Amino acid sequence: MYSVGEWVFDCEKGRYVQVVSSNELWGYKTYNVYDTIDKSVYLVSEDVLRHSSQRSDFDIHYFKYIVISFRVFNELSNGILSPIGGSIIPLPHQIYALNRVLSDSKIRYLLADEVGLGKTIEAGLIIKELKARGFIKRILIISPKGLINQWHDEMKNKFDENFNILLPQDFDAIKRLYGDGNVWRKFDQVITSIDSVKPLEKRQRWTEEDIEKYNKERIEDLAAAGWDIIIVDEAHRIAGSTSDVARYKLGKVLADASPYLLLLTATPHQGKTDSFLRLVRLLDKKAFPDENAIVREQVAPYIVRTEKREALDSEGNPLFKNRITKTKNISWSARHSLQKELYEKVTEYVSKGYNLARREKKNYIGFLMVLMQRLVTSSTHAIKENLERRIEILKNSGTSSNNFDEDDFYEYDAQEALDELIKIKYQDIKKEQREVEDLLHLAERAESQYVDVKAETLLEDLDLLQMEHSEKPKVIIFTEFIATQEFLRNFLQEKGYSVAILNGTMSIEERNNAIDEFKKSADILVSTDAGGEGLNLQFCNIMINYDLPWNPMKIEQRIGRIDRIGQKRDVVVINYVLSDTIEFRVRQVLEEKLKIIFEQFGVDKMQDILDSVQSEMDFTDLYMKSIENPDDIDFRVSEVEIKIKENAEKINNIKGILKDEKELNIEMIEKINNTPIKHWLKQMYINKKLSDGDNITMLIDDDFLSLNNKDLEDMVKNIPQYIYDGKIPVVSIDGVPNENGYWSLWEVGINGYNNSFKRIFPLFINKSGVLRIASANMLWDIFLKDDVSIIFERFEDLSEENYNMIFEKAKNIAFDKFEELKKSYFEKFEKDLNRYKYALKLRREAAERIGLDAVKRYRLKEIEKEENELNQKMRDYEKILPVLNPLFIIELL
Repeated sequence: MYSVGEWVFDCEKGRYVQVVSSNELWGYKTYNVYDTIDKSVYLVSEDVLRHSSQRSDFDIHYFKYIVISFRVFNELSNGILSPIGGSIIPLPHQIYALNRVLSDSKIRYLLADEVGLGKTIEAGLIIKELKARGFIKRILIISPKGLINQWHDEMKNKFDENFNILLPQDFDAIKRLYGDGNVWRKFDQVITSIDSVKPLEKRQRWTEEDIEKYNKERIEDLAAAGWDIIIVDEAHRIAGSTSDVARYKLGKVLADASPYLLLLTATPHQGKTDSFLRLVRLLDKKAFPDENAIVREQVAPYIVRTEKREALDSEGNPLFKNRITKTKNISWSARHSLQKELYEKVTEYVSKGYNLARREKKNYIGFLMVLMQRLVTSSTHAIKENLERRIEILKNSGTSSNNFDEDDFYEYDAQEALDELIKIKYQDIKKEQREVEDLLHLAERAESQYVDVKAETLLEDLDLLQMEHSEKPKVIIFTEFIATQEFLRNFLQEKGYSVAILNGTMSIEERNNAIDEFKKSADILVSTDAGGEGLNLQFCNIMINYDLPWNPMKIEQRIGRIDRIGQKRDVVVINYVLSDTIEFRVRQVLEEKLKIIFEQFGVDKMQDILDSVQSEMDFTDLYMKSIENPDDIDFRVSEVEIKIKENAEKINNIKGILKDEKELNIEMIEKINNTPIKHWLKQMYINKKLSDGDNITMLIDDDFLSLNNKDLEDMVKNIPQYIYDGKIPVVSIDGVPNENGYWSLWEVGINGYNNSFKRIFPLFINKSGVLRIASANMLWDIFLKDDVSIIFERFEDLSEENYNMIFEKAKNIAFDKFEELKKSYFEKFEKDLNRYKYALKLRREAAERIGLDAVKRYRLKEIEKEENELNQKMRDYEKILPVLNPLFIIELL
């Protein structure tokens, strides 16, 4: 007979339940009992229930399941679950980023580390951890198209995560293989490119139905695919120049398509508050109603940022090596006279063509002229080959109009833009054809006269580098154009060098093979900008910029391929400049001005003061106007200088907004690598199944060992409630000397809120009543071991006096832990509260400025409703109740 309210043991379920009512009908005795795990009341026969005093057995497997699951619970609440090792050794700032993201249930952050600090690694760590906790399954990564292969390789090689690269051109093939329906739902882990999924508003000769179908497959189906987390790389691109830009429209759709959002960018704020506002509004619209919200207190909770000068290696030393930059001013001699003449004639042709483009507002012609000018300073072979291409197009095919977007020109690399623009014809074809033919004849003569002057210098430098190094040095050479790349490969191979190449036309496999060849055998890698995008070449420390992009930001991006985490030597950068050119004079004046600005604002990197797209426009305009009128170089540089100074001042003023105060902790890495979470999960599963009387027949692999697995998640989250009934098991540990006493596990926390405000701690009190903290933790570690032999002796009564003594000791230990939890709880509460109060204040001010009374009243009423809800939430939040519960008590012999 069991009493209502009594805790009894259900032998079939293997846990305690509470009697709610008793029933007797036709000789059958049954009870309604309450299960604290299922949160349900069910009917059970009397014969499966036992008083706790009737139990004579002790389940060792159940005990091990309990002690392991509570250790996992603690790590879940206060540490990092995912095992980190193998090919990735995280750095202190990367662990800091991971911990910051895990510190909040709202995982919507801007990861804004400077270039080269490994934001991809941080994203990978976060993915692994959130998967281990069972928070995410469906993952979407969106990046520029030049980086999708890098993302795929990094996720696979460093984190053993398999992603599918999914691009719209593959949709038909995927539907044939997997059936119709939403293509984005076919895979759980997807990488795609920003531009392949941005919405389209119009396209030449397309109907509205065509555009509707295009947008549905790309953006609407993408948004409806049920992502758990979306990661956007180079996220400043989706901020857009205005809120109407297609990329920003894409950003807004993505922001609403997933509860978790990570925006990755090294340049979150480039002096444009409106653009930065659009970016952070993707994280939280309500927190950032207008530009007045762009203040440190409001922005800081969303920003995770480490600067290069802060970064440490795993031993606490500065992370980056020195950088040595040399500029080679190269002059044509008499034997290069035709090269010089070719430069002058092409410059004249470009100047006239650019002038025409500006007068007739045909930007695509102007862009083509820009590229022709850059080709002639790249190599004779490059200008010759593209003059040949141009003649063929003028004679035969080509288009008279184009869909080339001006924004695309400034974001494409030079070769990509050239391939698009060289095909376009404009009105006076015969005149242009004559001019181009004349230039081609001159180029052919110049190429026959003598090898390029830059190629001569390159050979001298390579020979000198070989003499200066005991081992053959590896050198990466950057050029803007494939034609120059082909010329250099042939030229250097003829001179006995082993050469690998990389460019934007190569497949993933070809790229990987080229990098592998350079790492293992080739002396030199010749790469275009698109080929080098996303490369990690820390094994090489010497770079030669054979031709220089006009935008200094692009040079910095090139250098970032070798000046990055893992570089063990000083980085040497050699820049080639042709002295007798207008570009040389522009660069000379510009560098003098930039040096002064750098000193004035205390910066040493281009990205500190330049906006990548805007500076591409400014520098292109500067060089072309200087080519049109070389006498105006100083004036034109001064115009750009004013813009750069203004931007530097803006960025200098907002540095504090982006500052992420932190203390990097190198000990954290060792702690993570020493936490065998997957092993614990495996042992927890095995012991729970054995305790339930099940046989373990399946192979337990790594994919199974994650809290994405429902069985494991339930085992951690649904641990049966411990019922103290006056009896405790008495056990001994074979081969482990210890004092006689009481070992127990306790839960301390704040009632009614999530598990991040609960902690588990062990206690050991010897028979003399002396508390042994170290012994408590040591015993917990021993119980976690696979080979520990725990011997059950008997059940014994625990007197009320001894129970109260244990409880008082636990209460004393738990008080400091409770105070820490309470402090963290209220700090988080205070931050969230202030953030939303400030946002509501700004929204109220904006509503007060509305001219239409009816709209104003409606908005103010809505805001008042939110304020009342917030006030109620504050009152509820402040009502905290302390919790202290025993989870298990045993006596040790």
